[in-house]
Amino acid sequence: MRSKVGVIIVSAGRGKRLAKGDKAVLQLEGQPLFCKSLNTFSTIKEIAEIMLVLRKSNFALAKKCVKGEKVKLIEGGARRADSVLKGLLALSEDIEYVLIHDGARPFVTKKTILYMLDELKKHSAVICGLKCPDTLKLVKKGVVKKTLDRSDVYLIQTPQGFKKKVIVSAYKKFRKRTKLLTGLTDDAQMLEILGKKVKVIPGDLLNFKITYSQDVKLAKIICDEKL
Repeated sequence: MRSKVGVIIVSAGRGKRLAKGDKAVLQLEGQPLFCKSLNTFSTIKEIAEIMLVLRKSNFALAKKCVKGEKVKLIEGGARRADSVLKGLLALSEDIEYVLIHDGARPFVTKKTILYMLDELKKHSAVICGLKCPDTLKLVKKGVVKKTLDRSDVYLIQTPQGFKKKVIVSAYKKFRKRTKLLTGLTDDAQMLEILGKKVKVIPGDLLNFKITYSQDVKLAKIICDEKL
């Protein structure tokens, strides 16, 4: 892909479900959590810019591991959607494609990223995910109501890739719909609402999101195994 690619790494959340609170300050292999994926994206020559979106209080921490001129620090917003939009608006005008990634997913691979970039030549939106391996049940008040069909259910990950003009347009359309933006769990949802097609490619089992303290333990085990 000769077109210029930008990346937004979102790491401005509060980590409310994590006992230690702020995910950004977690350490993996002696570096802040978000540095793992940042380092992976930085090795890909097609990527021209990386917007690392953080709380302002973590800028000093980030500067210790940020290398090169392609990375820029952006202060996050009140919600994830606000942080993503800030990152999108900070990208250069000549960026044609953008990948949006959770900084709490440290083990994204170069293989997944390059596959996504290749698919973006043919689709305006590309996301990655895993087919659900478990039985799905609808449960209300602790009681099973019914078993759901899992055959077409995917567990969606990041990065999520878009033609820049498509995702920016979607964010601008919904930027004043506070209730909708607060309820969004990923960026592709806006395109779904607008009736746009979203291509799904295979994800990676190790590309999990660190959400709970058990995830931190697993991440450290994976790092140790890779040594």
